[in-house]
Amino acid sequence: MQLLQLSYSSMEKIKLTFFGSPDFAAYFLEKLLTDTTINQLIEVKLIVTQKDKLVGRKQILTPTPVKQVALKHGLEILEIKSRLGREKISQADIALVYAYGDLIPKEFLDLPKYGFWNIHPSLLPKYRGPMPIASPLIKGDKTTGLTIIKMDEEIDHGPIIAQESLTIEKKDKRPDLEKKLTDLGFEMFKKIIKNSLSSLNSLNTKIQNDKEATYTKKLSKQDGFIEISKLKEQISNNSEELFNLFRGLYKWPGIWTTLPNSKRLKITDIDFVENKIIIRKVQLESKNEVGFEMFNKAYNIF
Repeated sequence: MQLLQLSYSSMEKIKLTFFGSPDFAAYFLEKLLTDTTINQLIEVKLIVTQKDKLVGRKQILTPTPVKQVALKHGLEILEIKSRLGREKISQADIALVYAYGDLIPKEFLDLPKYGFWNIHPSLLPKYRGPMPIASPLIKGDKTTGLTIIKMDEEIDHGPIIAQESLTIEKKDKRPDLEKKLTDLGFEMFKKIIKNSLSSLNSLNTKIQNDKEATYTKKLSKQDGFIEISKLKEQISNNSEELFNLFRGLYKWPGIWTTLPNSKRLKITDIDFVENKIIIRKVQLESKNEVGFEMFNKAYNIF
């Protein structure tokens, strides 16, 4: 072990540019910056994330969670399309992408020494596209996984560097799966770097089978809407599909409907126990979250 540590310390650290935006990508970045093992091997030199956005009812201009972590650690943040951004990316050994949320111009892909690597939370080529974590939950899959690929100009298409599967637990909701897959992806990335530090330009990769590819689409608020009569029917029939949809859409956009008085009602907590749907909590538009039974006694809708 001492010899291994000496060999690490004698090597120059891998210069990493990190692309990401949402909270689970920020969690991954935090682990990159604080894990003592990976810190011996890499140095995060640059962060690329989406622009600040107006958030909430008050439309407050807010940086992405990844940018917030970068600011906390004093990291340099650049927009990919700036000239300086291109120069900085060309100085990287690896550009690591995890839920960046925007297209990367194909002329950038060969700028880093070892290219762009994408951490994709599905068993590629299954669930290519922007919603690989929500989709297996919505479809009721029992297994998902994580794939690290070397990016090419097609979306989630490049050769596979590493891939591992993960069992989906019955009560997993999207945030649970985001954390589990992020932890898995971090350990996979760390293992690749530790085991292949001197041979990153000659990694064994596997070409994806495009015939097996499936695709996902970006979620919208409307994806969570269920017409009130259909929602009643699904609750009455103890629909497992309703439960799976809730798991995949939690917390946003969530499952919601419109009541006869035109107010929106959001279902905020559901269980599926012994093949029965149990609605736990709901939230009426402009009101606080309440227990479903209390709500139904007051409004007598379901």
